[in-house]
Amino acid sequence: MILAGLTTFTPLASAKKPQAPPKDEIEVVGHIPLTNGPVKRFLATQHYSSYYLYAERDPGQAVTLIDVTKTSQPFVLADLAYAPTSASDSVTVVAGTAALVSSEPAALAPAQPPQTVKIMDFSDPKNPKVAREFTGVTAMSRDGQRGLIFVANADGIWILRQHFAEDPEVQKAYEDYVLYAH
Repeated sequence: MILAGLTTFTPLASAKKPQAPPKDEIEVVGHIPLTNGPVKRFLATQHYSSYYLYAERDPGQAVTLIDVTKTSQPFVLADLAYAPTSASDSVTVVAGTAALVSSEPAALAPAQPPQTVKIMDFSDPKNPKVAREFTGVTAMSRDGQRGLIFVANADGIWILRQHFAEDPEVQKAYEDYVLYAH
């Protein structure tokens, strides 16, 4: 009697729930608050297996070095207060844990007022929506190799990751190949 009851419920337990179709997305994966003034520019670099982000403020001000190796747990390594020789000193090139500072101002875009940046979700084209909004953005940069986007505003630095959905047909073809091609 008990055995019959177990076999009756077994198919129900193994039934698959319908899943939402995969979708492309941009999501917040990390955040670090900063209090030393607005970030004007980012410079990303790598040293061995660590990834660093230099957050530069106005020329001649300290530069913040941030370890972004674990994007969900970024942390400030140092505020690099270099002795400026002129008010236009800026970080020109970064290479891992080394930075080249020049007395020439960085080739920055003309100063613009803070802007609003929105992550839009167009997965349902008839009903697009704002997934996340960042106001007062003073700098934005992209690390295409890792699929990361860095956004700075008064709340600090936000680390976003872009994720492309896998094509279900390609995934099924791969699964069939793995299961049956041997």
